Amino acid sequence: MRMGKWMKLPLIAAMAAGLLAGCSNNSGEGSRQSAEGTPQTAADNGEKRVNISSTIYDRGSVPNGMGTIEDNMWTKWINENGPANVKFTAVPRWESQQKLNVLFASGSAPDLIFEFGTGLRNTFFDQKQLLPLDDLIANHSVEYKALLEKFPQLKQAGTKTDGKLYEVGRINEVYPLVSFFIREDWLEKLNLEAPKTTEEMIAVAKAFTENDPDGNGVKDTYGIGGLQFGDTASIIRYMFNANWINVNENGEIELGLAQMKAAAEFKRQLYEAGVVDKDFLTDKDGAKSKQDFLNGKIGMIGWMTGDYTGFATKELDTLLHNVPGAKLKVIELPATPVGHHTVVWNNPVQMTAVVNARAKNPEAVMKHIDFLTRIETGRIFKHGMEGEHYTTGANGCPEITDQDKYKNEVSWAGDYAMLYSRLEEGKCGYTETFFNESIPVQKEGLRLFKEARDVYMTDLVVGEGITHSEHMPQLPKDMQVQMTNLQTAIGDLFTQSIIGGSKYTVEQALKDAEAKWQSGGGAEIEAWYKDWWSREKDNLLRWDDFYEIYKQQQEEFAEAQ
Repeated sequence: MRMGKWMKLPLIAAMAAGLLAGCSNNSGEGSRQSAEGTPQTAADNGEKRVNISSTIYDRGSVPNGMGTIEDNMWTKWINENGPANVKFTAVPRWESQQKLNVLFASGSAPDLIFEFGTGLRNTFFDQKQLLPLDDLIANHSVEYKALLEKFPQLKQAGTKTDGKLYEVGRINEVYPLVSFFIREDWLEKLNLEAPKTTEEMIAVAKAFTENDPDGNGVKDTYGIGGLQFGDTASIIRYMFNANWINVNENGEIELGLAQMKAAAEFKRQLYEAGVVDKDFLTDKDGAKSKQDFLNGKIGMIGWMTGDYTGFATKELDTLLHNVPGAKLKVIELPATPVGHHTVVWNNPVQMTAVVNARAKNPEAVMKHIDFLTRIETGRIFKHGMEGEHYTTGANGCPEITDQDKYKNEVSWAGDYAMLYSRLEEGKCGYTETFFNESIPVQKEGLRLFKEARDVYMTDLVVGEGITHSEHMPQLPKDMQVQMTNLQTAIGDLFTQSIIGGSKYTVEQALKDAEAKWQSGGGAEIEAWYKDWWSREKDNLLRWDDFYEIYKQQQEEFAEAQ
């Protein structure tokens, strides 16, 4: 396994020191608190408060009566307890590119820009819209500077091609983002084992479709759901490592058309075996398949479980209400003719914000970044106020006291905490402590979370290409258009081959895809990635780096127990 340059013993020790900070308060001027446990304000310290501006994602999730995402109890709390007066600008979560482009073009972009999209942040760098932060952090930061010293990967990920640091971010817990569920009660009823290979997966799916696993005497079940769209489609992509750009066994960049062909052949086998809804192509987002699964009519399905506590509270609770005897099992991805892979993981080194080059008071922006970096601040937006939204549970960690009040006042506030490295809290920052085992569905959710972690956090190749998408480079603008057109056209060819029968085979789809790739500028795109790889492969954070971080985090969690 390739080891990243940062993974040296002194840095491991630094990570350990950071995680072992635990639930104790950080020391130093930047972390001073009042007697009530609230971070001291600039006014408390005798500093002059200044005005700055910041974006905030608008997900349309603020409940009625709570104000807007720009003006609510939490924006007021920030302005009462933080070092600056912050004016917020709402940015629609799924339309941030359009909104931010307009703001920058009009010269009205806020000082601090929060944006998960790596490509969009890269665009603003290319346009020289961003402020380099090296000197600002060195001279005016306490909290974030300390975080960089503990986790130098943050500097590695936030540094651009000119060698300067432009992005700030957070350290996240490493865990699987997707789960492949199977109805374990159906396996037991039909005396079957969980599939280990693609051939076994087809056989199990066929049994689930034909052998009445729900016992109602009606042929109304399917072996698998969401074949082409949604999370099951992602599972199949991971199974075959069917990505546009991969690294082969020789460590060289290669185009993933051969893996895409293999994935299409497998989907065609499932389709022709009759184990999937024949109308799967009309289920554009996989929503119908998920609903069928929650109604007890599908035996295997992929599910985005980045928030396992949320999954337990919502979807798992719905399934167990609709089908009281249902029991889920998380299974590893079956081995395929092109290899054995695992699912994508959460990105542990996530860059989330940049500073506008036109910011009038960068020092105040930096102090605000420090304020948001503090554990005491991030905890507020995760759990709410102690005594009002949570109490300390038996395990020493926050326990929500009123779920309705929490949902109404806190559940939608997470985007104010995009600089919150929650593992700095120690054990209370880990997902495993978020479940309330006194609630049966939460206890079951915890079991599934542990199962997913044990199954998917391995040294198998992650079926998501080179690295997490947030660490991939952005193609030049003209090539982005070419790539989008190629992805659409070639994707349509392979989709057509799944249902094409003798009129249009997967082999023909591959030939057509190769021709389309060459005629559509694919060779130039491939050459660009190869050039990038030759220059950056030793500096890039990759899946095996993240696996080492995972192992370190688990060791620290075990020690904190």
